[in-house]
Amino acid sequence: MSTSNADDFVERTGQNRGYTLEMHRIMAEVDLEWAEKYNQFIEATYTGQRTLDRKTKELLQVVVEAALRADVEQIQAHVRVALQEGATPTEILEALQAVIMPMGGLAFRRGLQAWAAETGHSVT
Repeated sequence: MSTSNADDFVERTGQNRGYTLEMHRIMAEVDLEWAEKYNQFIEATYTGQRTLDRKTKELLQVVVEAALRADVEQIQAHVRVALQEGATPTEILEALQAVIMPMGGLAFRRGLQAWAAETGHSVT
């Protein structure tokens, strides 16, 4: 596959998403056909306009990636796009604050269940 095709793919991806990742370059170089199909899926579920606007989708990306402990640079890319799409810094912070309880609460619950199972205490 030509470098020109891979470069074109990465450029289009950056324009459409507002960022590119190393995986975009790698997949464009090693399997452009798959990368194009993956981008179609991304268009249908993330970058394309459906019921949710792009700002809302970016807020979701920020909080889900934070909850999953994605690389800081990846989360930053979504914060940047959220800002470009009209989110305020306060809205992004509030979205992150809204997931503190479920993120921390779920982790604590799993830990408590493991502790109870090992120590013989019952948790209902």
